[in-house]
Amino acid sequence: MAATSSPHGRTSIQAAFIAALGAGLAVRVALLVGVALHQSYLTDVSYYDAQAVRYLLSGVDPYGAAYSVPASLATPGAADVFAYLPGVFSFIVPAGALGPSALGMVAADLVVALSLWRLGPRGALPSLAYFLFPPVVLFSTYFVNDSLPAIAFVAVAIMAQSRGRSKAGALLWGLAFGTSVEAWFVFPFYAAYSLRRGRAVPLALSILTAAAVVLPFFAWGPSAFLKDTVMFQFQRSSLPLFYPGPFGLNLNPSLQGVLASVGLSAPLAVRAVLALAVLALLLWRYDGSLRGLALGAASFAAASLFLVPGVSFWSYFELPLMLLAAWYALRPADVKAGAPPPILKEPR
Repeated sequence: MAATSSPHGRTSIQAAFIAALGAGLAVRVALLVGVALHQSYLTDVSYYDAQAVRYLLSGVDPYGAAYSVPASLATPGAADVFAYLPGVFSFIVPAGALGPSALGMVAADLVVALSLWRLGPRGALPSLAYFLFPPVVLFSTYFVNDSLPAIAFVAVAIMAQSRGRSKAGALLWGLAFGTSVEAWFVFPFYAAYSLRRGRAVPLALSILTAAAVVLPFFAWGPSAFLKDTVMFQFQRSSLPLFYPGPFGLNLNPSLQGVLASVGLSAPLAVRAVLALAVLALLLWRYDGSLRGLALGAASFAAASLFLVPGVSFWSYFELPLMLLAAWYALRPADVKAGAPPPILKEPR
């Protein structure tokens, strides 16, 4: 006990965490770069990203364009759609203009790693755990997860808020909301966090930022935009809990997946009411802190991603996992044990 509570012991442990984090991140980056350079089209997501970048750089509406994906890689019920909000282009267009668009996810990976690590005195452990968690390694590093840009924006937004930079945080929250529908599950808690501190201006700024990202593409082709980004998720047929895929059995971790496996189904209205009930309970229990925001948003996102979609994927749950890592990283250090003081500057 004495050795681990001494400054030397704490420094050694911190150095070990940092070394392990660096090694884990290096493995992830190396895998993703290797896949992107040598097998650019491992999944349908890679095809959609590459084609969307080409359309956008050619002046064609990526949400109204036609997509082609090999039948062996196509996700059932998701053919010929670009299902990601336009903020994702902030990462994949620069990468796609220079090489494989999947390289943009390398940058997102690095942003999340740095943000979690810098959140507080306890940031190294959750950052390491997040990046070495097997589903994260599999789905984000190897199969490419287009939610990563939104996860990166949320991670940096939380870091900005932890340092009292509410306006910078508002811009980053807005970018996240304009990058992935999944990020919308965080919005109720960000709104509650802002309003309970009398910060209506940053909240409005985040909404305006999201609108600035989304509305140009919405105006370009409203029906195509809504079909690709929102409606297809509720119009596609539900799949059973296990179904065949290009790499064997795929898993549909959703309520509809469980019910479809036994020949049942729950109407969307019922699933939405269940999600809203979870939201009401979590908001009622919310303590108004930034740490509570991370925990409440993680819980609501995980519950909603299980309850609402007809087809869900393990990669959907990477956002709740990152939020849980942020929740742990925001925990103040034990000052009595001689650890560094917390860096949070938010009002108490």
